[in-house]
Amino acid sequence: MKKYIVLSIALLFCNITHAAVYMIDFKCEPEAYEVFASMTLAELDAQFLDGSKKLARYHDLTTGQGIVLVEADDPTLVMEFAYGWNELCESAIVPVVDDEGAMEIVSK
Repeated sequence: MKKYIVLSIALLFCNITHAAVYMIDFKCEPEAYEVFASMTLAELDAQFLDGSKKLARYHDLTTGQGIVLVEADDPTLVMEFAYGWNELCESAIVPVVDDEGAMEIVSK
């Protein structure tokens, strides 16, 4: 619940074109994990396009849900990455800010 409050604030007060970090909130079909398990870590990281970088990926294997944090200057790079998994995973992409950015926003 807390992440959605912070994300709502960020969406209200941030210009999406200036956001540098995006959170992909995903839920995958079991078949996605078969594809995922067949790849090496290097292959998985290579899926991120030039101009974007995976900061972290966390999985809740019991529900098939997780998040990916991606740094990018262009949000379309993040959308293109998520689209590559579109047949197996539902995802939502939202810009996020760190503590310093959040403090700047909420103190206005």
